[in-house]
Amino acid sequence: MISEAETSATTPLLRVKALKASYDESIILRGIDMAVRPNSVVALLGRNGVGKTSLLRSIMGLMPKTEGEITFEGKSIASLRSDQRARLGLGYVPQGRDIFPNLTVQENLEVSMSISGEAGRERLEEVYELFPVVKDMLTRKGGVLSGGQQQQLAIGRAILTNPKLLILDEPTEGIQPSIIDQIEDAIHLLKKQGNLSIILVEQYLDFAKSASDEFYILDRGSVVLTGESEELTSEVIGQHLTV
Repeated sequence: MISEAETSATTPLLRVKALKASYDESIILRGIDMAVRPNSVVALLGRNGVGKTSLLRSIMGLMPKTEGEITFEGKSIASLRSDQRARLGLGYVPQGRDIFPNLTVQENLEVSMSISGEAGRERLEEVYELFPVVKDMLTRKGGVLSGGQQQQLAIGRAILTNPKLLILDEPTEGIQPSIIDQIEDAIHLLKKQGNLSIILVEQYLDFAKSASDEFYILDRGSVVLTGESEELTSEVIGQHLTV
């Protein structure tokens, strides 16, 4: 007999089925199928303009027109607003970070904690341990931080919403190698805790391969290849990902 724990481990946390999305008259996603298992990191890869960010926005309920099925913990979320999805446990760090530049670092963090309440406050020390610079710069305005510091703040804010699924869109874009290493370490530590899954959109392929368990490659709005991250060979990269 299969135990309840074994069943929950094999049932996807997030499942996307036959997802289509369009913007104005342009078809962006063409029937995407995707699954994210509990306690896993999934890399979403592809050349620029193939639909990666649109897929994330569709999962979060931010695309204006979508068709298909999106389930989270076995329940459909397709009709829910983005804020309702966030309250269910979807955390999103968009490309460009989207912090509040005129608020201090502390005020940025408090916005997230006001949403998640005590559960978020209990994770504040965890954020400080993952990203010490966030604690060091509590009184500074978000807008004066470097790009890497803003990214750490953005990820920290998302963690304080106490997500079950953390969605990161290009977290290494435009930041220095030492901070990229810190973000990779943070991903490994978050996964090690055993209560969080991550979707990672990334152009830095070595980082994506090292940080993730599985990958999906998109091209022209469709999934063209999926597999274990160790299967991301130079041949696969050359065929699907190099410009």
